[in-house]
Amino acid sequence: MKFIIYFFLTLQVVFAQYTTPNLGVSWTPDSLVANSTGTVTGSFPNYTINALVTVSASDKITVLPGSIINFTSPTAGFETNGVFSAVGTEQNIITFTSSTPDSTGAYMGFRFNDTSIDSLCKIKFTKIEYAYYGLRCVDASPSLENNYLYKCRRGVNLSSSSPLISGNKIERSYEYGITMTLGSSPVIEHNELVNNNTQNTSPKNQISIGTQGINSPTIKYNRIYGGWNNRTGGISISALLGGSGSTSEIAFNEIFNNSFGITLGGGTISCYVHHNRIYNNKINPDPMTTGSGINVNGNSANTPVIAHNEIYGNWWGITIQNGTTIQAGPQPNIGNLNNASTDDDGFNMIYNNVQGTNIYDLYNNCSNDIYAQNNDWRVYDSISVDGHIMHKTDDPLRGSVFFMPFSQFIPIELQSFNVSSDGDNILISWSTVSEKNNSHFSIEKRTKYDSEWGLVGNVYGSGTTQEVHNYSFSDTPENPGILIYRLVQHDYNGESRIVAEKEINFISPQFFELFQNYPNPFNPVTSISYRLGKDCLVKLTVFDALGNQVTEPVNENQSSGVYTINFNGASLASGIYFYKLATDEFTSIKKLILLK
Repeated sequence: MKFIIYFFLTLQVVFAQYTTPNLGVSWTPDSLVANSTGTVTGSFPNYTINALVTVSASDKITVLPGSIINFTSPTAGFETNGVFSAVGTEQNIITFTSSTPDSTGAYMGFRFNDTSIDSLCKIKFTKIEYAYYGLRCVDASPSLENNYLYKCRRGVNLSSSSPLISGNKIERSYEYGITMTLGSSPVIEHNELVNNNTQNTSPKNQISIGTQGINSPTIKYNRIYGGWNNRTGGISISALLGGSGSTSEIAFNEIFNNSFGITLGGGTISCYVHHNRIYNNKINPDPMTTGSGINVNGNSANTPVIAHNEIYGNWWGITIQNGTTIQAGPQPNIGNLNNASTDDDGFNMIYNNVQGTNIYDLYNNCSNDIYAQNNDWRVYDSISVDGHIMHKTDDPLRGSVFFMPFSQFIPIELQSFNVSSDGDNILISWSTVSEKNNSHFSIEKRTKYDSEWGLVGNVYGSGTTQEVHNYSFSDTPENPGILIYRLVQHDYNGESRIVAEKEINFISPQFFELFQNYPNPFNPVTSISYRLGKDCLVKLTVFDALGNQVTEPVNENQSSGVYTINFNGASLASGIYFYKLATDEFTSIKKLILLK
């Protein structure tokens, strides 16, 4: 009996939560190993955490690049009241994982509370997998940048929080990709949300906003797509409770292969929805419940502006409703040339939203009238346009849709768009099957981790034509990396449209690089990374200060790309060492310092 009691008490100590001392300490995981009485164990780069670690308001925890942290219990994770920073590099990420690959939440994950210092709390260049929360914020706004959140129960969960969420890939969350309520207005830009809601028992969406408070995120330049889970929608905003609402900007996103594209539900919604490509959102086979490119549902306080979007290939283009019966409902502005504003002048392209032989590019299921002027329906006479719209001419109980005037310009029809590497250059090529009023194309570029697009060059268009035209442009990037190119078409009226976008991992055949090891000084493990510009025989050698070879961790043929190896100096004495990368046409030497 004494042994059993002793064993039980021992387990309590080993799996006890740990709170930092709140004395202004600035610690790493090695510090936690030394002070947490067993909650954190291991040494760089491999650590194990078996319970919750709470960062006190005066304290700071910094996780170094290359660290691999394994959480071993459902309650394990980091809760931050002070400062938590986990900033890796593109070549040397930080990994947070569990030996149990459970997307319902093998460990708690990461929570930031109201006393955390937003400007100093950062999670960047990490992989977070199998957590209950990839990021949980309660009245806190840290930054989450360039991470991969994989198979978490909830990717990002926000309450009264407005963090920066940029450059991340959030994939296969059990429930939501990103969800928020109680007055959260984060910036969500340049992310990729893929196949979230693997639970698939209810419509939990890639990005879910609402239902309490004024939640007005900025959602721009994201790719939001599915294909696996037929109950997963793209972006949903719900303002269903009293005092709730949204003034979000939803722009320049690509939303496809979901059960719907965007839904705006409730009242007091004045979102600006513009320059999005919303297509093929019909993975749910039931068009009576899903499948809209954009759905606007609720009362007359729901007044979004919808402009400059391309909406095609869905079960429905834009649907307007207040429940399931015909009654007064939302008042979206899909194009109004009668007021002074130019933000709501239409310029949407809405076409090919089909069920069987029926075209439903715009469906007004309400008794109030809707303005949808100056849009392109891919047909160019009033009788044909009217056939794409369900409104008063189909049922006298419905309100009218005022669609005249409508666009007289057929946009370019793109047949192909390709981006490929050709030695030191990137070749951008595309072809059109028809053009009208096409002045020119511009090619723009950014890196994967940069939010700003830069002009690369211009190519003249072919005016008006019904013939196939092929175009190409060559760019010579200054640096290797993941690059994104997009094609923008400009007409003679000064209007422009983003027509295509593609990503490429560019590695110049002439570009080799040996990176500085990290950390440096180190004890006893450090990471060494290098970049190969082409396939070759690679030798990586470590020498002591006298030039004697200590070890040769790499001696083999390798393909072009970026490589990282961990060098363990446990058997060596403290001192200065050198590491050398050698190929048939490149040699570089750098210094590393071992301090024990």
